Amino acid sequence: MPLSEFILQVLLALPVYWILGKVIHHTAKLARKRKRGCRDPPTFRHSDTIWGLDLFFKTMNAFQGGRYLETHSALFSDFTSKTFESHSFGTTVYQTYDPEVSKAFQSIYCHDFGIEPLRYHVAENLWGNGIVVSDGRKWADARNFIRSSFDIVHTANLERLSHHVDKFMNLLPRDGSTIDLQPSFKRLILDTSSEFIFGESLNSLEHPDHRFMHAFEYAQRGTGIRAVLGRLKFLHRDKRWFEACKQVTEFCDERVKEAVARLEKEKERRTETDRLRLVDEAAKVTGDQYTLRSLILSVFSPAHDGAAIALSNAFFHLSRHPRAWQKLREEIMESKQQSITYELLNSMHYLKNILRETHRVTPIVSLNQRICLRDVVLPRGGGTDGNHPLYICKGDIVEVDYRKMMRSPEIWGDKAGDFVPERWEKTRPTWEYTPFGGGPRACPGQRLVFTECAYTVVRMLRVFEQLENRDQELEWKEEMRMTFQSRNGALVGLIPSRDQGPRQLFAAAPF
Repeated sequence: MPLSEFILQVLLALPVYWILGKVIHHTAKLARKRKRGCRDPPTFRHSDTIWGLDLFFKTMNAFQGGRYLETHSALFSDFTSKTFESHSFGTTVYQTYDPEVSKAFQSIYCHDFGIEPLRYHVAENLWGNGIVVSDGRKWADARNFIRSSFDIVHTANLERLSHHVDKFMNLLPRDGSTIDLQPSFKRLILDTSSEFIFGESLNSLEHPDHRFMHAFEYAQRGTGIRAVLGRLKFLHRDKRWFEACKQVTEFCDERVKEAVARLEKEKERRTETDRLRLVDEAAKVTGDQYTLRSLILSVFSPAHDGAAIALSNAFFHLSRHPRAWQKLREEIMESKQQSITYELLNSMHYLKNILRETHRVTPIVSLNQRICLRDVVLPRGGGTDGNHPLYICKGDIVEVDYRKMMRSPEIWGDKAGDFVPERWEKTRPTWEYTPFGGGPRACPGQRLVFTECAYTVVRMLRVFEQLENRDQELEWKEEMRMTFQSRNGALVGLIPSRDQGPRQLFAAAPF
């Protein structure tokens, strides 16, 4: 047989084998679905039933108009089920706000789902192979290290935090003039997190034009855009973003080299009186500088964003709810003469309710995706009512809408969308409330976020008697980076109590 004829036969046979393989797989899948009692969830009515480009362009338009979260949550209004099926560039995507489905793929069947195929090539310029983009053993090792590090810093953080909050307090106006607290909170948490991670603060409160801070902000925002674009990330050709990622990684590379050099020089363990420097602890785990940098940046991003955005959101809501502000201040002023300790912060129940409600109404992470790594059956999500088993194929994507779930009247009652801290006096949710995610991949820094937020709030309310909203727009509007923050920041006026005077310098506040 001539070679050309053989090649032609092979080329003709390949589509046949491909189609046959698809038929065999589909037949086996149907058999397994019937055996397990699975049912398909309702399907989004695409005008483009193959690629789902209609839904993609709808969400992209919403993203550009600052309505992404609202538009995404509204997709569920056409269904009685909390789960529905859609398509994105030929991939099946299951959208859900069912707490039990969320629990299933993030906890019970977490090993059947991953994030690396979704995130790695979207964010490798910034995060390398860090914990927020990896799966498997690489993720598990990084997770164990980060969890133990956060436990250490949580128990040794108040002195460090007090020093930076002193500087922050001295920058706040005492004449009731309008201030956007969001940039100030970001610089505060940037200074605390950089000291925890690198051993020295960036001092952005004193030097707000720090080059690294602006590069990091821009790198985060561009990475968020690439995450929305997904497979079309190649359309994101912003040279400034690539340069920002380069500036961030080069800064971290220098800190990593310094840590490795210190480790080689000292060859001794950190004493109990030394403050934790995360980069040094990481250098004891691995000497590979790329892995070190990826690990450090994976910690730095959530450590910087979490508390800063939560504080901004808390003051956004408090400025619109004067009764909540007054009730919170009354609780805080009962212990005005006491030093601020972990025990004191944990004893303030209304403060905890304020922070819980802030996370519920305006979660830092509003959406969470996983890709299925092997065929699996979830116990819920199937059928028009969502009460039947749901068959997920390898390569399918499951996305939970935390914001929709934590604002659902079916779960939280008639005032689900309102800021009502008192609801936490009786509410004890489980998987209905997951602002930091759930399962093994839940954010390991959530206790640290609480401590930083609670401490800062107490310090501020001990000084300021009134909080006034100065934003003409009452509703919270989104701005997306890798997380969602208030587009208008937190525009407020701070009125000090009479015993504070026009300005009181904070040099040695009790902690």
